[in-house]
Amino acid sequence: MSDVILQEETKVEETQNNATVSFTELTKNMFAEDAIQPWHRPERRCTIAESFDSIYDAASAAELPVFDFIAKDPEMAVMFVEKSYAKWLNVLTQGAIEGRLNTDKGVINLTKNQTKVLEIRLEQAKRELEFVTDYAMSITGNDGKKRNHLLRTLYMNAVMHRDTKALIYLIDRVDGRPGETRVESLSYDNAYNIYMIIHTLFDKQLNVLNSGNGTVLVCCSRRAGKSHMLVAGALIECLRKPNTTCIYIGETMDLTEGIVDDVMNKIIDSCHLQDKRGNRFNWRKMDNHSKLLVRGLSNTKDPDQIRGKGAKVIIIDEFFHLKSELLQYLQDEVLQPMQMDYADDYKFICAGTPPQIRGTYGEAAWKNWDVPHFHWTWRDNPHPVSVEAREQFVNTEIAKKGLTWDMPAVRREYLGEWAYDDELVLYPDYKTFNKKEAFPSWKISRIFIGIDYGVSDNDCLFALAWSDDEGRGYELFETKFNRLDIKDKSITQLEYLKEKVKECWILALNLLMTAPESTYNAESLKQLNKNILWSADDSDQHLTDELAVNVNLAEFGEKYEKLVMQIENAHKTEKKMMWDKTNELFRTGRLLLQEGGDAEHECISTIMLRGPNGEVYSEIDDRAYHPDLIVAMRYALWNVLGNR
Repeated sequence: MSDVILQEETKVEETQNNATVSFTELTKNMFAEDAIQPWHRPERRCTIAESFDSIYDAASAAELPVFDFIAKDPEMAVMFVEKSYAKWLNVLTQGAIEGRLNTDKGVINLTKNQTKVLEIRLEQAKRELEFVTDYAMSITGNDGKKRNHLLRTLYMNAVMHRDTKALIYLIDRVDGRPGETRVESLSYDNAYNIYMIIHTLFDKQLNVLNSGNGTVLVCCSRRAGKSHMLVAGALIECLRKPNTTCIYIGETMDLTEGIVDDVMNKIIDSCHLQDKRGNRFNWRKMDNHSKLLVRGLSNTKDPDQIRGKGAKVIIIDEFFHLKSELLQYLQDEVLQPMQMDYADDYKFICAGTPPQIRGTYGEAAWKNWDVPHFHWTWRDNPHPVSVEAREQFVNTEIAKKGLTWDMPAVRREYLGEWAYDDELVLYPDYKTFNKKEAFPSWKISRIFIGIDYGVSDNDCLFALAWSDDEGRGYELFETKFNRLDIKDKSITQLEYLKEKVKECWILALNLLMTAPESTYNAESLKQLNKNILWSADDSDQHLTDELAVNVNLAEFGEKYEKLVMQIENAHKTEKKMMWDKTNELFRTGRLLLQEGGDAEHECISTIMLRGPNGEVYSEIDDRAYHPDLIVAMRYALWNVLGNR
């Protein structure tokens, strides 16, 4: 009897000792186990027969409650429901494709109702598979301790159902008690989501995101994973800290939002991202109140849509292709003040492929900004297919289009090289003079001024001083501006245009004067004014009428009061002929532009449109660069070249 009592006391003592093992220690022990279940034996799969029976039928046949049936042999139960689900899936697939079933009793033609019943049964088989798998994952073996069962259930919820709270709890049990190392400014509930997003990135992308705060420049080829990296980086920052605002800027708002939404959905689906309630993650409305704002940068109104948002993370996609003047204004007037709110605790990522043209703001940034630079191509991107398969596809596409690897477009798009389309430049042979030293000492007979109006773009004036005797001319005056360039916000763009018209007009009169200004009276000025001809864009006729009626030089003296603008609608057709004749003037040095001026920059930047197979069209590529001044120059030159 004493031996029996001693044995019972020993059992109680062991139970009490096991009870004193901390939950943290149990968690650490579980984490040390292999990821597979201890009862996992794949060789048994061939011993389990396929069956249409449910797990409840099998448990009933074994005369056991379903929970005991699963606990008795978890592996067999999981394989049983897997094969049952597969069999029902095959049946439904056959029925959907052929509209009938081949059975031992012959062919059964399926009706709509019978197909619906099969779908319901397949859904039930799927629920049984999920139920049995969940329960089997929590089976603790032979000890049957509820603490172990609870731990396994927590682990199952964390892994199988992506329960981030369960995941964080288990990690905290191993790495420290909850609250010991937590930082309240971090969104711990999103740890699993962040973990999964990071695992979609490869080394080149991770190098960018791990480069720290501040400004980063990224130059890639096409299909290098740039958009995925930018969207993933923005999402990680939003999830990492509550109330974080990120701004994602692209060419246009609609286009950029489409790109961001497409990449977001791929990330959410591939990573199975969920919110706190276990629902599919909604990037437009995040649980932690972070925001990802998508904006465009294609016209002068766009920067004001970005101003004042207080974003900690700013991403500019297609940075090297956006309009230089808009980028300059955005950086100087909008982003820099915004970044001051965060001192050095901000991220500014500018990424894109190299541009077609020279002289862009993005090119200057790449060459001059003292910030981290990153470069890679599609060959470094392991997703979604092998590099070899992608290279074969690229070679096929290039050959199909009649292109070669040494062409600028191919080097730029597929190698990420700074290769310009110099052969497409509209005016490659332009000549310049330095107006700071002196204007050309030519005998000027007439002055032709072109005006090009901008809707959401630039207004501009180009004045050509022309010598009829010598058959040559030079740029006398240029101005190019939009609403963002007008520092005095109290005046309208039209009022600013009128001031520039007056400035150009009086300059032209002074150049045509062959004697001191004091020797001219109202009549002689009127005769002089006949040699100044204005050619205006006819797209805004009301602006031309406004200039003709309400712009005068009365403020310069009484003798100027009667002067009237000799203004007409510009000749806008026969562009190809005008381009050819203008190129001839440039080549022969009979047309000079001001060195370092906006017109010279437009000559560098304006290129012809190339087709998908390398062919060149007789039209300007406005997507690469939209010119303004050289359009006004063409209006002015028509009076010299168009009538020949």
